[in-house]
Amino acid sequence: MYEKERQELAQVCRLLYDRQLVSACDGNVSRKVSGEHILITPSGRNKGFLQAEDILVTDFSGNSVNGAGKASKEFPLHRVVYEKRPEITAVVHTHPVYATAFAMAGKNIPEDYLIESRVMLGKCALAKYAPPGTRQLAEEAALYVEECNAILLQNHGALTYGRDLMDAYHKMEVLECIAKTIIMSRLVGDPVRIP
Repeated sequence: MYEKERQELAQVCRLLYDRQLVSACDGNVSRKVSGEHILITPSGRNKGFLQAEDILVTDFSGNSVNGAGKASKEFPLHRVVYEKRPEITAVVHTHPVYATAFAMAGKNIPEDYLIESRVMLGKCALAKYAPPGTRQLAEEAALYVEECNAILLQNHGALTYGRDLMDAYHKMEVLECIAKTIIMSRLVGDPVRIP
């Protein structure tokens, strides 16, 4: 069931791992494959080693339709994106070091330091802290889903989403690169904003 789509999702998981955007068992990735089904990574598994057969097929309530294991506890976070933005077909949630550093400091990514912020990423938001895997976390993120393409989750990580898996992946990669560049530039001096 959805073999090709599961393979693509597993490949994106390995990319996230190779680019050090996830570590150990953190993070989760999903893909909407129909009006009835979502593919999602299983809970407690290292994303760098997932195979196509490890990816779960669920319904929109998070119930398993195909595959062994339990869906990520962050399923409500993914579902809220699909509900608020019907054109979105992929969601990536990770704990990348530099973007998470911004989130831990309670700061959003500035939009006026690098052109990539606006061109490749779009608007980013900072959602208030809520415990991982809770409905409250999904509700906090839901406040920004319609107007943003990336959300920092305070003291937690980051969320990006897109029209397909690679779009969502690229947004996460760009988010982390922007965060790292800003942090590194602050070590050198005061970054200059784009007028």
